[in-house]
Amino acid sequence: MSTAAEPVASPGHATPPSEAKPPGRDFTSRYRSLCYRLAGHRFESDAEGSVLQERLKRAGITVPAAVHTALTLITTLIATGAMAAIAFLLFYGVLHTANWYVYVLALAAVGAVSVVAGFRFLIDTKIANRKGELERELPFTLSELSVLASTGTSPIRLVRRMAQRDHDPAMTGMFREIVYRTDVQGKDLITALAETAKGSPSTPVRDTLWDLANMIHQGGNLDEYLRGKSDAIMALKRLVQKEFIERLSTFLDMYVSLVLVGVLMIAVGAFLLNALGSTAAGLNANELLLLLTFGLVPVAVAMTIIMVSMAYARAE
Repeated sequence: MSTAAEPVASPGHATPPSEAKPPGRDFTSRYRSLCYRLAGHRFESDAEGSVLQERLKRAGITVPAAVHTALTLITTLIATGAMAAIAFLLFYGVLHTANWYVYVLALAAVGAVSVVAGFRFLIDTKIANRKGELERELPFTLSELSVLASTGTSPIRLVRRMAQRDHDPAMTGMFREIVYRTDVQGKDLITALAETAKGSPSTPVRDTLWDLANMIHQGGNLDEYLRGKSDAIMALKRLVQKEFIERLSTFLDMYVSLVLVGVLMIAVGAFLLNALGSTAAGLNANELLLLLTFGLVPVAVAMTIIMVSMAYARAE
């Protein structure tokens, strides 16, 4: 076995015993195991080969789909109970609101929906981040591959050399996965390339790995293909960055119209309620301003930052 395969670890295997685990990691593992023992076995038969499993693989999450489903379910139940308890203490015990039970039910529902949406958003974010990292590193990886291919290096040695790099971690991890499939699982290079491509969240990376597999199988000028592919992806990258710059003006208009103007209108409404001595959904002007200051404004600003950050990550 080649020495290049020695540092390669299985993408889905646990951390070796010699490596120390951070305390947070240990707590996460125990909580995940608890969730699986409570509910995970119920989803075991439906999780294999599911769409969720494919999404987890593309996100780089090595947790099985049954474990992730159980984790989502148990966390949702805990969050729902916690939100209901907090809402009861706030609206019944502190504010003495007449319709306190409505707020308890509403916040409990918000807690449940937020957790489910949060887990889905986590997978989507990891897929988008991994996709962005792969596509950001792909042009430079193709250039490096082209230089190595021009020296007459064989495809399998080419892959092993790329797996030994200490830079471009996302693409290097893809090559290490290929080496793991060939040297540990005993698969041929073409099969390893095709299976690794299937688990990639990036379409250009999948196409590149499939093209490499086809060229190895059918023969062709690998150096010329890699140089042409690198130039094409770099041109596409410049186009995406140009579109992001144009999109920033849209985000600015949205922030001004929805966040600033919306907050101002709610504040004006609160002052009118105070002048008229009325309430809105059981909340007086002071409570409405507190909700606006510590609830709506931070959420609106955070959502704007998240959208800009996601757009920027895709444009990188």
